[in-house]
Amino acid sequence: METRLDLAAELEINFSNSIYYDKQAVSDSIQDGLDEICAFTGCIYKSAALPFEQNKTYYDLLTMLPDYIGVVAIWNNTIKRWMFPTSLRKLNQQRVDWDSCYGTPYYFCPINYRYVAIWQKPSVVNSGQMFVFYRAAAPALDDITPIPIPDEHIAALEYYCITDLWEQAQEWGKASESLKDYLQLLDQFRTLMRNKRNSDRLMGLK
Repeated sequence: METRLDLAAELEINFSNSIYYDKQAVSDSIQDGLDEICAFTGCIYKSAALPFEQNKTYYDLLTMLPDYIGVVAIWNNTIKRWMFPTSLRKLNQQRVDWDSCYGTPYYFCPINYRYVAIWQKPSVVNSGQMFVFYRAAAPALDDITPIPIPDEHIAALEYYCITDLWEQAQEWGKASESLKDYLQLLDQFRTLMRNKRNSDRLMGLK
């Protein structure tokens, strides 16, 4: 995988005018682009073991997992099976007070960008663990940190930076041209990540 230094060197080839683009501007652009690409493509997958808590329906995953972007799947390690994804509409069709029900958690439901609900909720302490598989935010880069994008798709990040740096120089026409390339490459990478999902995780969110 390429590093920030590698990509910065490639960008210098495109931009020979050092007046506009100092090292910090290039580093900031690379970080901003990585943040956006990771968020849109879901290219970083992680997992974490979290305890089922007594009497708890709603879990604030953004607080529990600081790099959390969105849930992909949840494994109930107590009963050794995947939990089923569902929606608030379906839960409300079961019963209006669904979040007051006690029992074995078989379902999970994303509520918003940070909360995920389980149904049903444990009524006892020490109810075991769930393994949460999730899309994660981009890491903060330094010069030698490997960029977590496959080399064959690193061009998406390069074109993001080219677009961003042209815009900073108010070269709107050039920025518009490179933006088209960036959006096309971003869509190709997003499609790849969606198609690479493990078949055991078909409940992943789109």
